[in-house]
Amino acid sequence: MHDIAIRRTRSKAGKLPRDQRDATPRLKPKRVVLKLGSRTLTAGGAELCAETLARVAASVTRATDVEVVIVSSGAVAAGFRVLGFDAPPEAVRDRQAAAAVGQTRLMSMWEAVFRDRGRDVAQVLLTNDCLADRRRYVTVRDAFTALLDRGVIPIVNENDTVSVDEIMVGDNDNLAAITAALVDADLLVLLTDVAGVFARDPRKDPDVLPIPFARSATELKELCFKKASRESIGGMVTKLEAAERAGRYGIPTVIASGTDADTISAVLRGDQIGTYIAPAAEPLRARQHWMAVQRRLEGSLVVDDGAVSAIRGRASLLPRGIVEVLGRFRKGDLVSVVDRAGVERARGIVRFDDRDVERIRGLHSSDLEQVLGREVGAVVMRSDRMFIMDEEQG
Repeated sequence: MHDIAIRRTRSKAGKLPRDQRDATPRLKPKRVVLKLGSRTLTAGGAELCAETLARVAASVTRATDVEVVIVSSGAVAAGFRVLGFDAPPEAVRDRQAAAAVGQTRLMSMWEAVFRDRGRDVAQVLLTNDCLADRRRYVTVRDAFTALLDRGVIPIVNENDTVSVDEIMVGDNDNLAAITAALVDADLLVLLTDVAGVFARDPRKDPDVLPIPFARSATELKELCFKKASRESIGGMVTKLEAAERAGRYGIPTVIASGTDADTISAVLRGDQIGTYIAPAAEPLRARQHWMAVQRRLEGSLVVDDGAVSAIRGRASLLPRGIVEVLGRFRKGDLVSVVDRAGVERARGIVRFDDRDVERIRGLHSSDLEQVLGREVGAVVMRSDRMFIMDEEQG
């Protein structure tokens, strides 16, 4: 859905292979997910910067041939002073309260800057709970499609007020990657306070230039963090993790400066800017993507080494390889498959509830009908309804 032109470029990017250092992609995206963090929206301060939001709206509305979904942080920044805090609070309940107050103000600001330019916006608040059930996941996806078809710009944020560990998506970089897959975006754009991904810390080495192109986020992580601590790179860790996730869904990522006034327009025009990270050659299918994004699973099946090998070979999970059943689940639930050490090896849709799996674990498939007293299939989890964690890890 996009064109890539390759041209030569000079770079002090680091020791990536020459074909990656010199390959500068030029994109013509049709649908983009644009993630704006609090640092970008506050222009480095504590409160939202109205001028920054107006600049974003101007850039988005000028690109009349591109559909844009905005993943926007900033609810806490918009609300903390209303509650009497001098700075964004650290306590979870205070941040949730500030987000509850600030989310309405954040949306009012987005609505105002886009209304001035003749565009409507819609608020979409997500938690992992919205994505856990396959039907709700499809419903959310269809809602995005309906909004985009009508020219409305979705403004997405995590529902911080009700989010707890069990239903949190996590950081908004991760949320942006999931959103990009939900809307079948051509491109994910993650804006930050630096010009892209660097092999060395640009604050310590002002002559270093951003890496223009990488075949995968995994390679960038290995290059950038080999000699540097996670803290020294700031928020780049989560951005590369989000790019890695988006890449598995077949979506390229651009990481670029949110402080440069022309960045968004340049990306939407198809100009090369920041760091472009190519997607996986074989992206996940829609059902695999749904499985991959889940944080809450209904239970676990502990399997032996033989079952692990079979799963890695894309075989279905048979009862004989199951050594233990953990948790309560029903037929059709999404369940984790772990090895004896507790490492998740796969996840998938089970064809039996936990009580039946407990009765048939360790048995040959030919014994199932006799034990359960009814005719059943021979597998507990089919390979075509399974997501192998090696795929998640790249």
